[in-house]
Parts: sequence; structure tokens; C-alpha cells
Amino acid sequence: MRALNVLLSVLISLALAFGVLEVGLRLLGLGPQPSIQRFDEQLGWSKTPLARAKRTTREFDVTYEVNALGLRDDPMTSPKKPDGKFRVVMLGDSFVLGYTVDRRDLFVDLLEGWWKGEQRPIDVINAGTEGYSTDQEVLWLDRHGAEFAPDLVLLFPYENDLYWNAKTRYYRFPKPRFNTDGEKELRQLADPGAKSAFESTAIGALIAARFTGEKPVLWSIEERTLPMEWGAYFEPAPEFMQEAYDRTRGALIHLKGTCAELGAALLVVPIPNKASIHDSARESLESAVGWRSGEDGKPNWSADRPVETVIKLCRELSIPTLDPRASLRESAQDGTELYFQRDWHLNPAGNRAFARALHDGLDARGVFPPALAAQEKRDLPSAPEERHVPTVLFVFAGLWALISTMYALTYRDEPAWLGALKVGAMLALVFGIVIGGNKLLGLCPPALSSLFAIVFVVGVLGFVLYKLGRRLGTIVELFLAFTARGHWYLMPLVVVLLTVGSLLVVAASSPLIAPFIYTLF
Repeated sequence: MRALNVLLSVLISLALAFGVLEVGLRLLGLGPQPSIQRFDEQLGWSKTPLARAKRTTREFDVTYEVNALGLRDDPMTSPKKPDGKFRVVMLGDSFVLGYTVDRRDLFVDLLEGWWKGEQRPIDVINAGTEGYSTDQEVLWLDRHGAEFAPDLVLLFPYENDLYWNAKTRYYRFPKPRFNTDGEKELRQLADPGAKSAFESTAIGALIAARFTGEKPVLWSIEERTLPMEWGAYFEPAPEFMQEAYDRTRGALIHLKGTCAELGAALLVVPIPNKASIHDSARESLESAVGWRSGEDGKPNWSADRPVETVIKLCRELSIPTLDPRASLRESAQDGTELYFQRDWHLNPAGNRAFARALHDGLDARGVFPPALAAQEKRDLPSAPEERHVPTVLFVFAGLWALISTMYALTYRDEPAWLGALKVGAMLALVFGIVIGGNKLLGLCPPALSSLFAIVFVVGVLGFVLYKLGRRLGTIVELFLAFTARGHWYLMPLVVVLLTVGSLLVVAASSPLIAPFIYTLF
């Protein structure tokens, strides 16, 4: 019986350590992201109707919702096109879905609002789905095109589509693909099942990313290891990219045929990498890829290559394209960042610039019939001002009221206003450390920010251990004594008391480090 109690003590201690590590990883932004996807036997996966999810990083905090038809769009009960409307269906991946921005900042909705302001009866359908490659976008139109009845189909391929168009799986999910002749490859897609409970934790997600298929696919070139998606940058193309280009061509052949059957016009708009627009991003990419010279002494790779490859394939198939790079570069000339720093997607400013490039480009090409010309000349509406009280202020006010009340009840001989002032000052310092530190980490290069956060936490905890000195031996001895005696039911209390007590001892003896310790709480 005693052995069982000792075992339970050890297991509870490990569970507590697991919980602390899990919370720490989530605070560092390394927790698993929510998903709105479900398995789809034809497409590999699709958005779950009426799903709602929230994504929060150091760069964005977005809640996105899916309507009853499985679209991130206005509420809809039927796919039928409204009478008198010209319908535009936009096909793409996460850029079109826009999970990094609110809908008011997404180019899809910006364009629709702009056209509406110009008195143009244009109805836009957002068919973007996170992680889709070109083949899945084409097959979505195959399945839903007739019911949505588009007059114009806009396809927005991104550079990683090229590589994944040749693959039968996208990480854990199976996916379809096309043969080079434009026919869908006949293959049954198997449901991978839901993630295990362990993989749904931050620790489990990190382990899965390190030791299972949930990790980047890499290839080696000239003593460097690069993501295989980056093969699209190189000329001549790596051998494994030739199949990708052939199957991409097959998907485009099928898309052209589908649009012809639907009686819809087709336009392909490749989305450029931010290294094609911003010098700083190009320099960062150059550092990662390295200088690789071709026979003429010039680099044999370019961040522009994927866009040029898509345009070349479309030209061979007589599919019209719109290249937004010149317009985006013009929008970035004044130093405006169009992409997130850590994330590779367009930020709100980038979505506005992209909406402008599409609006002006479509009109210049005469894509719309004369009856849809702007009845009232308007510019892109200004970005709406956010007028809401940040959640952090409610948290601050709640903690201030609670702790001030407890302080006043504990120290009755001290004026209540003085206690509230002390509590407010301490909370302001703690919140300043958390918010300011988070902002500073957001300004760091992506590869360094998480490292700095870990170094900070380890540094504070290391200082705590140093200040505890000989007390640390007493703490370990006490902990081992409780474990050896099998007092498993007391372990949570012991761990909490020892942790809090140790931190308070250090805080009391080191005023300079105290705010950082309070922040850890």
C-alpha cells in the first residue's frame, strides 16, 4: 500500500509539472491553434458549417465564423445567386479565408463593399479554405460551381500551392491531385481521425511536430536544409518540382474547362511572397537560402519565381492573369508594411493594398460588362476606427478592486486610499512588464522572439534558485520526505506552498526582481 502511495505521489508531481509546462508554452504562444476543419472525402478537408474559432498571436487577435454553407461570408441559407447580381467566386487558401484579419480588413470583403459603394451590383463569394492548394480549390468549384453560378472566377494561388499540388497528403490530412492531362487522379481519401487528446495540448503538439508528420518537409542543397516548398524559387527547378509544375498545369486545365462549362470568366491572380515586395523580407530570405549562383554569376533563385511560374503556365493555357506586384510595391514605397512580420500573410494594410490592386486591375482589363461600370466614383473606404475598451483594462480594474479590498481588510490601520494606490502601482508595473515585453518580442525577428521569452523566464527562475541558496536543499528534502511517505493527497498543496513561499522569499529580499516574480504569478 505504501508503494502505491509513493507511486501516486510521483505521478501527481509529474502531472503538476506537466500542467506548469503546458501553461508556460501557451503563454509563449506555442499552444495548439483552434481548427474549423473537418474531413472531406473528396477535398481532404473542408470548413465545418457554423463553426467559430479565435486565433490570437502577438500580431493579431481574430475571431472568424463560418456560415451555414461552409463559407467565411455573410449568413446564407441558399447558394442561389440573387436576381440582377453579377457573382464573383474567389478561390484560394488562408489568404482568401483571411484568418489573420477581421472581415472588415479582408480584401474579399473590402472589394465587395467598394463595389457596392460604386452602385455596382456585384456579389462576392469567399470560397477560401486554410491549407488548400490549387487542386482542392478547383475541385471545390467542380462540386459547388453549378449551385453558386459564378459569372467570374478569381483564383489566388500562393507559392506553396506549387509544391503541394504534387502531394497526396498535406501533413496529417490526405488530399486529391490532378494528372497532367487535367483529369482528377482516382484515389480514395481516408479519414485520418481526430487528433488524440495528447496532441491537442501544447506539449503534445510540439512533440508531434518534432517526431511525426506534423513538421516541415525539408530538402538539402549545398550543405543547407530548406523547406521543399522553396523549390519553387529556383531556376532551373529542382527535379522534385517538375512533377509539381506538371500537376499544377493539370489543375489549371481542369479549372479552365470547368469555368467554360459554367459560362464563367476566369482570371488568375498569384499572391506574391512578402520578399517580392519588401527589401527587409528579401534580405531575410536571402540569409536563409544563401547565395546560389547560376552559370551567369547571378543568383539561381528568386522570391518572384513562383509568381512568374504561375503566370507562365497560365499564358501557355491562354488563361488571363493579373500580376499585383507593381501595385503592392507602390503601396509599400512609403515604408508601409503590407505583411505581418512573424506571419507571412497580408496584414490589414496589405489587404487594403491588395484590394486596390484588384479593383483597379480588373477595371483596367475590362473584366466586367459595361453595365457594371461604376455609377458613382468612389475610393476605397477608410479603415474603420476601433472604439472598444481593451479587455486588459477590465482585467486590470477587476484585479485592482479585488486586491485593494483584500489589502484594506488585512491592514485596517492603514488608509484605504493608500492601500489602493500601492496595489495600483504594483499592478501597473506588472502589467507594464507583460504588455511591454510582449510588444518588444513582437518587434524581434520570429526566430529570436520565442528564444528571448524563454531566456527571460529561465533567467528569472535561475535568479530565484540562486537567491534561495541553502534553502533549496531544505525544500528538496521536504518534498522528497512527503513523496517517500506516500502523502500523495498533499502533493498539490506542498508544491504550491513551496513554490509560492520560495518566490515570496526572493521577492522580499530582492526589490528589483520582485515585479518580475509577481509577473510570473
